[in-house]
Amino acid sequence: MKKIILLSASILVLIFSCSKDDDGPMGGGSADLIGTWNLDYYVQDGKLTEEIICDELVEYIFSANRTYKVTTFSGSSTTNCATAVQINGTWENIGNNDYKLTPNGGTAGPDLNITFQDNFRKFSSEISASRTEVFSKK
Repeated sequence: MKKIILLSASILVLIFSCSKDDDGPMGGGSADLIGTWNLDYYVQDGKLTEEIICDELVEYIFSANRTYKVTTFSGSSTTNCATAVQINGTWENIGNNDYKLTPNGGTAGPDLNITFQDNFRKFSSEISASRTEVFSKK
């Protein structure tokens, strides 16, 4: 009888200790996303803009623990930018170069579809039908 109870207890421990591996290894290009990315240039309505003023600057920081921080800035020059807004949250690779960004305490926004370029040192993302942004890894 003791063996049956011990065996049952062991099985219960195994069942309840197993869970989804949320902290498992990165897959499908996710490791390439890890790091700090700054807006390098954008194309809007066919016009290339390489000189990014503070009001347009965006920085993404993607961490290996699947958290992110996106920061926008304010200012009318290209230097001495002040932080305007910071959003923290979690990210998930949902496949086909799509990443779901979910802000802390909020619901997921639109997926971030990216295309890596320049040996994973840059990525581009189509923000709208008329605007594509290109980010460089620091």
